[in-house]
Amino acid sequence: MQIERNPYSTCFTAPGKLPFIFPAPDQPERLLAEFERLGFQGQIVGPHGCGKTTLTESLEPYLESRFPTIKRITIRTDGDVSGRIKENGIKNSHPSTLFVIDGIENMSWLQRRIFIKSINRMAGGLLLTTHRAIRGVPVIYQIAPSFQIFSRIVSLLSPDQPIDQQLLKQVFTQNNDSIRESLMSLYTIWEEDRQRFIPVRDTQSAQL
Repeated sequence: MQIERNPYSTCFTAPGKLPFIFPAPDQPERLLAEFERLGFQGQIVGPHGCGKTTLTESLEPYLESRFPTIKRITIRTDGDVSGRIKENGIKNSHPSTLFVIDGIENMSWLQRRIFIKSINRMAGGLLLTTHRAIRGVPVIYQIAPSFQIFSRIVSLLSPDQPIDQQLLKQVFTQNNDSIRESLMSLYTIWEEDRQRFIPVRDTQSAQL
C-alpha cells in the first residue's frame, strides 16, 4: 500500500525546488542585464513569502558563470546571521565572490551600512533580498505577488490533482496574497482530504 505524499510539503516547495515564475518570459534576461549594468550591485524587493529567495536560487546558474564563488548569508529577525558558501571548484582563475544577503532589513541602519561597506571591500558583487528597499543599493527587481502566478505554482506542484479556482482564490486572499502562507494552507487542506479519502482509495485498491 502506497500513501500519497502531500505535494505542498516543504520538500517540494522550499527555495530552489521550484523555478521562480516571472510575469513575462524575457524578465530574467533584463534583470541580469540590469544587475551587470549596475556593477553587480542590487536588491530584490518584495513582501513576505513572495519568492525572493526562490528568485535568487533560480538566478544562481546564470550568476555562476560570472562568479566562481557565491556566498549566501541570511539575517534572521533576531539578528542572527547564518550562511553557506557555494564554490565551483577550489582552483579557479576568477577570484570574485558574489554575496547574496537575505533579510538585510533585520539590521539597524548603522549595522547595515557597516556590514555592506565591509562586504563591498571584499566582494565582486552584492545581491540583497529585502521586504523594503534600503538606501545605497539600487532596486533591480520588485516582486508583486499575483493570483495568476500562485495558480501556476499550484499547477506545477499538483498537475494531476487540479484544485477549484474559487478555493485557490479564497486561500490566497485569506493569506494576504502571500504565496508561502497560501501553500502552507494548501498543505493543511490536502492533509485533511488525505485523512478523509486516501484510506478509502487504499482499501479499494487492496480489494482489486
